[in-house]
Amino acid sequence: MNNYRTFLLAAPLILLTGCNSGSSNNSSTTKPLLKPAANYQFTDAARDELLEERQDILNSMMLSYDGKAYSNVKFAESLGDENTLIQLADDNGNSIDLYLLGADEVEECIIYHEASNRIDSFQCGADKRSISNDTTLIQTTTTHTSLPIQVEYNHEAAEYITSIGSTILTAVDNQNQINITTSFAFEGFFRDLICQPSCDEKTPSTLGVTTFLQLKDITEQYKGSNMTMRFNNPIGGSADDDINMYTGLMINKNQMTTLVTPTGSVFSGGTDLFAAGNERILERATANAAIETDKQVGVHSWAEGDKTAKEFPYTDESHRKQATYFDTVMGSKGVDFYLFTLDSAPASGEHWVTKADSEKYNFITKIIQL
Repeated sequence: MNNYRTFLLAAPLILLTGCNSGSSNNSSTTKPLLKPAANYQFTDAARDELLEERQDILNSMMLSYDGKAYSNVKFAESLGDENTLIQLADDNGNSIDLYLLGADEVEECIIYHEASNRIDSFQCGADKRSISNDTTLIQTTTTHTSLPIQVEYNHEAAEYITSIGSTILTAVDNQNQINITTSFAFEGFFRDLICQPSCDEKTPSTLGVTTFLQLKDITEQYKGSNMTMRFNNPIGGSADDDINMYTGLMINKNQMTTLVTPTGSVFSGGTDLFAAGNERILERATANAAIETDKQVGVHSWAEGDKTAKEFPYTDESHRKQATYFDTVMGSKGVDFYLFTLDSAPASGEHWVTKADSEKYNFITKIIQL
């Protein structure tokens, strides 16, 4: 499998910047505001409409392999312009990873089953794809085991499949204290096909509608319990900001504690979720004097096209959404913290929160030196 490893290492890993993107292109002829108004209305109806739209993505693909049908899209991550890593599950919850390449790639697509450590591949170039109406069908046999394999997916929905996220939430009940711990859905794939035997640096996972749905199930199951959201792996950002804000509001509504563990970090949309905690705790990764050297809590601005966030008027809906979100989860310091993120670093950059930053905005409420 070394040829897979060489190819995958060469593929550019796209980290979604995630935070605070999008604009409604409103314009204002009045005097510019000093800060956006926190007057956006987050509603159940708007949330449900977003979820209904995303459901089409979760139902957009089917994989048939080794006598089983996998039709539930669980997680996805981009590994290049047209190369996508997708985890699907069958009706019994058994999951499998599919590395689906663009039609112009010469390498083979990959099937990975972590439970059995099975790795297989199949040709998936343009000559193996049948396109009709709104679907693409790949029907062939695998290279190593000669098993029949079929992949069918909806074109339009597949374009947005990486927006669903790649972060697993695992809840553990410890005497009515519910610890919700994050992890990367494709840890096994990276370990066995890319890093071999281990990665020097952990690959960040992304947030999306799957994060919201998992957390919704957990909060319904453990309603009334004390809950802590433990960011235990690097969170690289959100692939779906609209849904991510509703995830954060759910954290805040359930009065969760948010905690970055020594092995975890949050950036961009991940920091938005950390901000939603009733108490926000940072467990230091090292004993370094400055917290920013650990790179555990990071922020940046956003951009749309060739316009930066601050080139949009503060009356723009995107600014008002973010202002309302941070005002809701952080209180009186929330809007100012949002404005701080806009000045902290460009959309393509990063700023790691310092102790002075945190104290100015009452952001990290407790720092634990391990």
